[in-house]
Order: sequence, then C-alpha cells, then structure tokens
Amino acid sequence: MPILIAGLPVLVVILAANLVTARGGERGRIVFHLVLFIANFALLAVGLGLRFLPPDALASPETGLLLFDQGLGSASLIGMGLWGMAVCLKPVRRFLGRILPSIDPESPVHTLALVSVGYLLGNAAISVSPGALDALAEAHIEATLFDVVAQQFVFVLAAFLGVGLFTRRNGAELNARLGLERPTWPQIWTGVRWMLFFVILQGCIGAAWVLFDAAGAEQTSSINQSLLGSFDTVQEWFLLAAAAGLGEELLFRGALQPVFGILPVSLIFAVSHVQYGLSPATLAVFLLSVVLGIIRKRSNTTVAILVHGGYNFILGLLSLLALYMEPLMRQLPPP
Repeated sequence: MPILIAGLPVLVVILAANLVTARGGERGRIVFHLVLFIANFALLAVGLGLRFLPPDALASPETGLLLFDQGLGSASLIGMGLWGMAVCLKPVRRFLGRILPSIDPESPVHTLALVSVGYLLGNAAISVSPGALDALAEAHIEATLFDVVAQQFVFVLAAFLGVGLFTRRNGAELNARLGLERPTWPQIWTGVRWMLFFVILQGCIGAAWVLFDAAGAEQTSSINQSLLGSFDTVQEWFLLAAAAGLGEELLFRGALQPVFGILPVSLIFAVSHVQYGLSPATLAVFLLSVVLGIIRKRSNTTVAILVHGGYNFILGLLSLLALYMEPLMRQLPPP
C-alpha cells in the first residue's frame, strides 16, 4: 500500500502532463513548466538544507548506521533540482532535442520524462553512497509479493498514462505506441534462446565476481536473501517474474525507448538497478537491457516482456533449487 500511495502523485503528474499536451495550448504548457520549475526549486532547497542537518539525523534508529552519505545525498538532491529546473527551460530542451532527435521541446510529457531521468540518476547516486550498502544490509528489509506487484502495477500505469491513456490515444494507438503485438513462433523461439544465454552469462559473471571480490558478492547475496528470502514457491517466483517483466518492459522499452533510444534507456535501466551498489551484476543488467531494446525494435515489446519475465523466472527456479539442495548437501558424508 505505501508504494501505491507514493506512486499516486507521480501518476497524477503524468496524467496532467498528457492533458496539457493534448488540450492545454501554449498557456497551459507555460503554466505546467512553471509549476514544475518551482517544484524542482523546492527540491534544490531541500538539498541545501540537508547539508546543514546534524549527521545523527540521518542515522538508522535501530543500528545507528548512516542511511546515506550526507554530503553526497545533499549534492544529489541539489543536482536533481538543478537538472529539473534546467529542462523546464525551452532552450535547454531544444539543445537536448538536437542530441536526442525524438525529444519534442514543446511537449510537457517529454519534459517530465527528462526530469524523471534526472531523479533516477540522483537516487542512484544516493544508493551507492558510502555506507548505504551497509545500512541496507543491516536493515534486513523483506519485500512481499504485494510490494513487488504493486510497484510493477505503478510502472504499468505510468507507461500507459505516459503515452496517452485517457488523453491522447485510443486502445489500438496505445498498443502500437507501446509495441504490444502478438508474437510469432520464430520470435518466441529467438526469445527463449536469449533467456538461456543470459542465464549462462549471469552465472559466469557471478562466478567471476566471487573469484575477484568474494566479500562484495557475499554482501549482495545476503541482501538479496534478506529481501527476497520469503519467496520460496514456484508460484511466487512466477508472479514476481511476470510482474517485473511486464512492468519494467512496458515502462522502459515500451514507453521510454522510442523517445530516448536503446543505449540511453539501457543506461537508465542499469542505473535503476544499482540499489545494491555498483557491481559486475550492473554490467549484466546493461547488456540484458541492450538486447531487450534490440528485441523491442526488431520485433515488439511483447517478446521483450517474455524474455525478461522468463529470465527472471529461471533465476528464481535456480535459487529455489539451491535452497532445496542445501539440506541434502549437508547430509552427505565428508569426502
């Protein structure tokens, strides 16, 4: 429920941006960009204020560990505010439009997308700040199936509202814009092969990570176990994988890729998965995103959803297998 409540204002702003784009006219666009500019100025002020808080105000009450580095957290919020204020200015959007030709400098929806990318990068900077990973490991946060499904439901709504649900496009136009088509059997077979390739790649990267940074790999594994340890049935992993594949692919490949392109979206996608810190797994996520982007471009988003969801499901089944095998391995006599 907290995820849905936190996501509601974001969805409202996305809907407002689309309404202004569809029916607001020049005056509506000016007002929208002005309000967005003021909101980002407030974020800048929060970042400046954070710099002068006492350090213990940012410590976890249970462990006493700092939730994130105060200086970097302040700088991230300041950077997010400055970026948001900058892209609210039409000359800046026109400049960005020369770098990313699909950007429409007049569109409030594209302005909001640019602001959101800045927020994502700033949040990632906070996530990888010194001490953040230790605080996350000590917190022992446990995600529930409802949490995961709720988050992905927000992503699905953001994708549909972002491309014009209820405002700019009908059902057929929405499906075409998001790349939702019925996949062919050759497309599905290609997707299955990519699933298996990335499972093998994930295993190779994981093995190399343990070899060269055993402590870091162990810490990330412990956080994953704490976060997802309650998922101990095939049905739960299927729902988790299906939700993640559907929500993330609709948002990143369906809604954002036609605007930003494959490589920028892949960088954004990889950055959105650095909540456990920068690691070799980040490279695997980036490569997966590039391939999913190519699949979306050459076939459709539906195949990308199947590949993403299937990849997550196979990893979940392997983790369940390891969980079930562990007691049996302990019963074996020593060599």
